[in-house]
Amino acid sequence: MMEVKRSDEWHATALTAEQAAERLGMTGKALRSWLRAHRPDGAVQVPPQKNGSWYLGEELVTALEAGNRVSKQTPNARTATPPDAAPLQPSTRPPQPDQSVISEPNTTETVEAPAGSGDRALEWSAWVPFGDVMAVAPRSPGVYMMRLAADPERGPVYIGMAGERKGNGVRGRLAIYFSGQGAASGLGGHAFDRALADPVWVEERLREAREGRSERAKKAARSAIDHLGLEVRWTLVSSRAEALLLESQLIGQYRDQLWNW
Repeated sequence: MMEVKRSDEWHATALTAEQAAERLGMTGKALRSWLRAHRPDGAVQVPPQKNGSWYLGEELVTALEAGNRVSKQTPNARTATPPDAAPLQPSTRPPQPDQSVISEPNTTETVEAPAGSGDRALEWSAWVPFGDVMAVAPRSPGVYMMRLAADPERGPVYIGMAGERKGNGVRGRLAIYFSGQGAASGLGGHAFDRALADPVWVEERLREAREGRSERAKKAARSAIDHLGLEVRWTLVSSRAEALLLESQLIGQYRDQLWNW
């Protein structure tokens, strides 16, 4: 395979994935996942294999900041020293992912997309009480957010994502919390932390133990989530990589009010 080396000027101005992620307001992990999935022109992985370091040209980073569409690499461009990037296309936008409309609830909300995700608006489902979510959550990749039903004006307190998950998508991810399986990580861990800080909730668990009615771990984990009084909504995307990218952008947008920041 013929390799065409980048100019010294390109290497001098190239950014590492971590530097680019900081400018884009997202995590390095999310950016690297997006780069592996799309391999755009203007990015190079050294060495071109798993665990190789990513470097991005200034033109690519600027285009991503503006939400512009970028060209994918040709096979030759996947080497450690690819040819110069093809011109970016500032007049076009990324294709919109499939925003399948769920049958329930039948109310959606369209809001402005976070910076760096392009100019498409995000279509969110209606807010659903956590206890009802299994009946309506979609089996597609997406991003979900949660808020306190008692304090909706505060906005989201937790944001997460779900990939394909063997065809179960957002529903599969929420099912982990619904069943109490995610007691020590993600939302389950944050719920337990807050429940254990509430003397009323702790006293109820102690009373059950004294009466010989102590709960199993999964049931206690679900009780901790129910104690919060959460509502959930979601927006759908086309792939796990896109879900990771959008999750990171939304966490950056709401970071000051989230539990998982």
